[in-house]
Amino acid sequence: MTEDTILIIVAALFAAVVIAATLTIYLQKQRLLEFALRERERTLIRLTERFDAAPEFVDFARSPEAQALFATMDAPAAIAKRLLAMTGVAIVLLALGAGMWANALSVPINADVNFLNEARDERWWATLSTCVGMGLLVAAAVCARLGKGWGVLGS
Repeated sequence: MTEDTILIIVAALFAAVVIAATLTIYLQKQRLLEFALRERERTLIRLTERFDAAPEFVDFARSPEAQALFATMDAPAAIAKRLLAMTGVAIVLLALGAGMWANALSVPINADVNFLNEARDERWWATLSTCVGMGLLVAAAVCARLGKGWGVLGS
């Protein structure tokens, strides 16, 4: 086996391990989220069974304990956190694209054909990274604007 083949195999194994670890973490997070939602539903069912009169329930619903119970997963802080994460990923992709463009443009025109081919491939990845980063940035800005307009994120 050549060094390139070994390097490709090691990179593929590393990618497989990263994908498997990410999938495991995601599935565990989803399982915990599902468990929390089921517990919340059970608590709400017990509450509706406990309060038969509407005034008692209204008094409870106005308490701070009930506010924490009735808070949704899409509270303004959770939405803002997701928008910030999307903006962060967009900035990283834009920086990655800019770095790839700078590296690809540093290859002189009269260089070896192999370097020119690598620069061409790098320009392709740079364009892809930059476009995805710009798309995420625009999507985050539009979502933030809509969230403020709808009153979900505050003013």
